[in-house]
Amino acid sequence: MTMGKFWGVVENVIDESDFVIEVLDARMIELTRNKKAERLVKKKGKLLILVANKADFVSEKTIELYKKKFEKIPFFFVSIRNRRGVTPLKRKLFEIVEKRSKHYMINISVIGYPNTGKSSLINALCGRKKLRIGSKPGRTKGHQWIRVGSNIRFIDTPGVIPLSDADEVKQILMNTLDPSKSSRVDDAAKEIVKIFLKQNRKALENMYKIDTRGKTFKKIVKEIGESKKMMIKGGKIDERRVHLKIIDDWQKGKLLLKN
Repeated sequence: MTMGKFWGVVENVIDESDFVIEVLDARMIELTRNKKAERLVKKKGKLLILVANKADFVSEKTIELYKKKFEKIPFFFVSIRNRRGVTPLKRKLFEIVEKRSKHYMINISVIGYPNTGKSSLINALCGRKKLRIGSKPGRTKGHQWIRVGSNIRFIDTPGVIPLSDADEVKQILMNTLDPSKSSRVDDAAKEIVKIFLKQNRKALENMYKIDTRGKTFKKIVKEIGESKKMMIKGGKIDERRVHLKIIDDWQKGKLLLKN
């Protein structure tokens, strides 16, 4: 599907929805927000709910900071893998539905970048007994609908926002691109370090047994290389190997934004 056709599908899905959930990665909320999709939701006059998955990877301080920043938007932190925050989110959805109407079906669409946990969130909210009620005719023909309770349906679509080739760093951070095949591992590792220096410097320092105060990214890479003994001939730091190490620890959830 071309990007143009994709956005046409997104617009149709939003039209069919009473409100939209955008799934984000709690470790990189700003990077995983899609402003174009959010503008479409606003343009259509639909309610937008932000759900940050992988909340168990970040500190409570970070969670509170973002909740305050987005206090005017319904914003929830969840960890789908251990079901943290799923029940309060589900309760809130039912509250919203109750306020809107008790007499007609409420349609909810879920969008987000790859690997943010869109499908897992739908499964968690629906529970084990998901009921597919067939394809709904109209502009979103072919999309499946999943009922939750008596008057809520999730639109089960290919609602994952695709990443363009220009988003190579983002693809690496979201684990949709093998970093060993990329020439931009330095930029990806730098972005990860930047996130930690902004949100939780101590977590990075504790992970690699280094001190980052007043140091550039290049110097931090050098210290990690020395700490992990990642050298090449001549005693120089194998920078690419360090970059890949940082990325691997990030992708596997070993490098956490909490102490």
